[in-house]
Amino acid sequence: MAAGKLSKEQLKEKLDALQCHFTWMLSVESCSPQHLLQKLDVDIKHTAPKNKVALLGLQAYLHQLNKQSEEALQSLRAAEEHKEEEQPASAAGSLIIYGNYAWVHYLQGSYQEAETCLSQLWGLCPTPWDARLIAHTQALKGWSLLALRARNGERARECFHTALMLEPENSSFRAGLAMALHSSWSFSWQPDTEREARIQLERIVNEQPDNYRAKIYLARLLEKVDEQKSIGLVKECVEKSSDPEVLKLSALFWMPQSTEQAFGIIQQALQQNPGYHLLYQAFANCYKQQWLKAKEEDKNKIRCKAIKDLQQIVQTHPDLDLTLAKLQLAEFIGVQDPAKEKEIYMELQKKIDTLSLRCQQALSLSWGKYFLYRGGSQEKAKAKFMECYKIPVQTDHRRDCGRRLLKMAQVCKGRGDTKAANAILHFLQEADRHCPGNLWP
Repeated sequence: MAAGKLSKEQLKEKLDALQCHFTWMLSVESCSPQHLLQKLDVDIKHTAPKNKVALLGLQAYLHQLNKQSEEALQSLRAAEEHKEEEQPASAAGSLIIYGNYAWVHYLQGSYQEAETCLSQLWGLCPTPWDARLIAHTQALKGWSLLALRARNGERARECFHTALMLEPENSSFRAGLAMALHSSWSFSWQPDTEREARIQLERIVNEQPDNYRAKIYLARLLEKVDEQKSIGLVKECVEKSSDPEVLKLSALFWMPQSTEQAFGIIQQALQQNPGYHLLYQAFANCYKQQWLKAKEEDKNKIRCKAIKDLQQIVQTHPDLDLTLAKLQLAEFIGVQDPAKEKEIYMELQKKIDTLSLRCQQALSLSWGKYFLYRGGSQEKAKAKFMECYKIPVQTDHRRDCGRRLLKMAQVCKGRGDTKAANAILHFLQEADRHCPGNLWP
């Protein structure tokens, strides 16, 4: 029995009915908690103040999943300081904060404290299903979903659509919808979603000139439609934004055209944010592009410098999620030392259950290329490419493996082995049935 008026079972029933991060089915189990928390630190620092309640609540939820109850409570205390003064946004923030408080205490086994939080919640929000309160609650849920990963774009889009039906003129809700559309497109690559995202982002950029995430997302969508405007937006982001995510995306924009310019932007961002792990991923990618484009006589020099820099990064930041940077390091090392490359993959394989789905795909792709080019085994390579492709998340890694498997099928067909070719094609069709947005670029 709980220490208060409710039994443990009754308390759990009340908690399950709340609107908060613990009841929103955020599906973070397949992601690396380390990656999510490190990314969230940046998002909290650079998000609009009215969205911080959502992100700090998400941070508390992730800490609690990691059995870090005190850190979770600290995040919720910080969320209380960021509640908006105006109703109903304040009431929605309170609803989520005290719901999260109640869940953290319940999971700690502090049932009396959990029941007290419920009483405070009902005192603050006596009519939790008021229409305006629902709108702001849905928006906070939408921002939380967007902070996690691109595959949540459609769910976030539904949240902001609901919020806008109730408050059509709310500019924050419109910004959320624009971001959700971009997120949905980056996961599904659907042309209709791309057009709608572009329209909404252009509106937000005009209304919110300091919204640099909206500007860099719009630049990405305009790259093949209006190159000059796209370049102008990226230049403005680099000059005026201190958000390392914006700077990272700016560097990735320039990378195909000028690795030197991309390097400069990444280094600028790292000086201000040495703890943002995704910058090191972009840094490693920049080295890869520079190496691929270099003249033959310059390749070894670039490769050696990349190995030196990436090894130093890995050694200096053992607490960061640097899986993708490690994979790039392994590839550079493998040019002359395949045994050492394999050793890095084996170390990462031991931690496969802690890696995000995207990183699992990247590791399988790297293994496949290793077996294809260094290990001399087409069958093992095919198995690894299939392992990657079977993970139902649309990424560049998955597309790469799909192309490689199609090429293998064509080779099998060319040599008269139609059974093997058909087996590969059947596998691809079956895998695609479980993966949304399977569009080949």
